[in-house]
Amino acid sequence: MTFAARCRNITVPWGIVIALTFSLPASAVWADALKTFNPKAIADVPFVNGGLLVPSSPHGPNNRGVITDTTLPGMTHVECYLDWPRMEPEKDNWNDADFDAMLALSMTHGLKMLVLPCLCNPPEWMKSTSLFTPVLDSKTGEAANYFSPWAPGTYDAYDHFYDALASKYGAQIDIVKFPIEIGLIVSLAPGQLTGHKGFWCGDAYARADFRDRMLAKYGDLARLNAAWSTRFAVAADIVYPDRENRLNEPRRWVDFLTWYQESQTRAMVRELKVIRKHFPNILIDIPMGYGEDLQSDGCDRTGVPVAAAAFAPVDIRSTHAGFNRNRYPQAYWFYKRMAPTCHRMGIGFGTEPPGGNLSYSEMKRAIFEAASAGSNFIFQYFQNYHRTPSPGMTPHIIDNYKQTLRPFEPSLVDIGVLYPTTQQMLDLTGYPDDQLQFCAGGRGYFDYDLVDENMVEWNQLSRYRVIVQTSGTTYRDAVLPAFGKWLARGGALVTRGTPHWRDLTGQDKTAPWLNREDAAAEASLAIAGLHVYRDGKGSLYALDAPDVLLYLKGVVAVLTAVSASSPLHGFRAIDDGSWGTEFADGKLVCDSKTFETKFVAGAAK
Repeated sequence: MTFAARCRNITVPWGIVIALTFSLPASAVWADALKTFNPKAIADVPFVNGGLLVPSSPHGPNNRGVITDTTLPGMTHVECYLDWPRMEPEKDNWNDADFDAMLALSMTHGLKMLVLPCLCNPPEWMKSTSLFTPVLDSKTGEAANYFSPWAPGTYDAYDHFYDALASKYGAQIDIVKFPIEIGLIVSLAPGQLTGHKGFWCGDAYARADFRDRMLAKYGDLARLNAAWSTRFAVAADIVYPDRENRLNEPRRWVDFLTWYQESQTRAMVRELKVIRKHFPNILIDIPMGYGEDLQSDGCDRTGVPVAAAAFAPVDIRSTHAGFNRNRYPQAYWFYKRMAPTCHRMGIGFGTEPPGGNLSYSEMKRAIFEAASAGSNFIFQYFQNYHRTPSPGMTPHIIDNYKQTLRPFEPSLVDIGVLYPTTQQMLDLTGYPDDQLQFCAGGRGYFDYDLVDENMVEWNQLSRYRVIVQTSGTTYRDAVLPAFGKWLARGGALVTRGTPHWRDLTGQDKTAPWLNREDAAAEASLAIAGLHVYRDGKGSLYALDAPDVLLYLKGVVAVLTAVSASSPLHGFRAIDDGSWGTEFADGKLVCDSKTFETKFVAGAAK
């Protein structure tokens, strides 16, 4: 079932948009009518100076220094964290003098206010009310000081806060940041209590939601038992699967993780409804982050933008860019996990670094990658805005951004790299095997989008001429038939080894793709380890290459052959030491050593 289908029962007060998003067939999810809500000009891009904690902790010059000592020309907003327990220590008794001071000071310096209500950690008085249901570790029963996203009282509690905030400050707030990075429930706050990443869905509301959703998916208990090879006697017996047994019952495990992610998306929708009730028109900034892409984090990185589009104007802020100091740079890979879906849903895409100690050189790279992803929202820790090539120079980072950004403009890309969602759910690793290394090593040759299984089910394969697989052998039931149709229509699929891909029934669905081997093409291309198969109008290029860099070399050779008849957007056969990002009117070119970036004008072919 597609994400759109899973969410058809969600209702929000945006009739046309919700109809476009959740009622049309999957092929119509990308609606041009939605593309009207976000900055498309440099002058409108928020440059956010972060961040403040209100009330100040400690109450002193540090917060005010972010505004008074570090504001530069071009900064537009300051990000302010609103700590609910300290702002409302007693019900309806608001400690907001500090926020008043911050607002006044920000306005003096020409800065607008972006607020982040920190609501997941409730005040003590709230914990004693019927509105508070804590999350529970599903295995140990341990409780965390954290609202359950499944409990209905959670959203009444949030309504209390947003009502008070809007009543007093509605006209003075320009952007509201969603108060939690989607998926944070499993990855950070509660997990710190026990030192492990558990599944914090142990409360009664969560368990009931799981049972109801699974019964709705399969229709009745008999069909559920047949699909999972279980013997539940009554619906109340339905329980979560065991993580350690997931490879023995893959469908049940994938159903669980899919529900876990989808339930966090539904929780986001419920809270967005509350925010929109009190702030009907302003931009909502939705963060998605972490330094890994664990499927167990409860974050559907393409499903979230689809659901969020119903509440436009919104943007998705990537908060997991990393320092690019890891063995394989990961910032751009993360951007391309989410930005393509944001662009197609007509919502903004923003970037944020992991800290304030980036070097000037790292900032230049960050600017190029933000521009390549079509970013139209920029958050930087104030220290980074002040980086210069040498001490004593006037900071010009914001000017560099303005000269380089292509706000709300997707790059032209014909090459997709397959993100194997189901395999990642089974493996529970941070990244698909070898994919970071492949994408980082290949950037000198090609630009790319990451294409996950949602996108395949949403008929997005037709946007790409070539799909490259790096790993993964198990996929959702609907994914492999979609690939078969795309191949037959003329797609080019490059696989690492001869594909014997399975769906969750365990059946190999790729055999029909391998019926017609093209020995003449193999001889003509003369690529070591290459097998070429024809399927309808399409071609499958299977490369036997145990080493990922050898595989990359073979992929480049295949792409060169594919582009011979018609150039591939974003591809070149020779790495000349620069990275390129193609747009309709020209190309951004970044030196991969110095990170100096220039724009070369010229209409794309």
